[in-house]
Amino acid sequence: MEISRQLLAVFIQETGRILTDVIRFQPRHRQAHENRALSKVTENIEENQPPPPEGEETEDIATGCIPCSLGHLGTCTGLLNEAMRFARADGVNSNEVIDRVNMCVDEISALERVDLRPEKTAGLPLWEKDLAKDTLAVSRSIRHSLEAITSVDQLETIAAQTQQTRQMIGREWYQHRLSSMTPEDKEQLRANIENKLKNAKELISQNESK
Repeated sequence: MEISRQLLAVFIQETGRILTDVIRFQPRHRQAHENRALSKVTENIEENQPPPPEGEETEDIATGCIPCSLGHLGTCTGLLNEAMRFARADGVNSNEVIDRVNMCVDEISALERVDLRPEKTAGLPLWEKDLAKDTLAVSRSIRHSLEAITSVDQLETIAAQTQQTRQMIGREWYQHRLSSMTPEDKEQLRANIENKLKNAKELISQNESK
């Protein structure tokens, strides 16, 4: 039984975030080397994905419906957390706040118009289609709220709601996906991710010594 391509997409995404966090705290003069290391690791992961099961649509994993929705919500959460830092000091009229709120709206618009458009959700399993519908409804609510912000308290409420939504959807999606995997699938996936993380650390270490 082949591992789900969408599940691998999420693990690739999360691995990239881990590596990005590592790079973020490195001195600036090593940034270029480490960005190249991150790029090589990502390419290596993608090149070694298992082929899709026979009869499964060979759509690029980056276009996965729920995984990409999680990515947009995660990005939006980070943007709103940053916006809150500026809002506490300068108010919601700050350009820094407005810019980040607008970027979050862009992320949600992409979620709604690209990742959760009907042709993407029509062929999903029932549980995943229901989750996509719930995600779409909540994302619209968040977007409308962002477009009507007038106070720091409102921004804080929306930031909390966005993070909670991302956690809820992520947990439900992972639980359904993992429950459908055999113990062998899970062990293979765990070993694969551990190996990629090890390779990433080695690449970063090599670049640090240059």
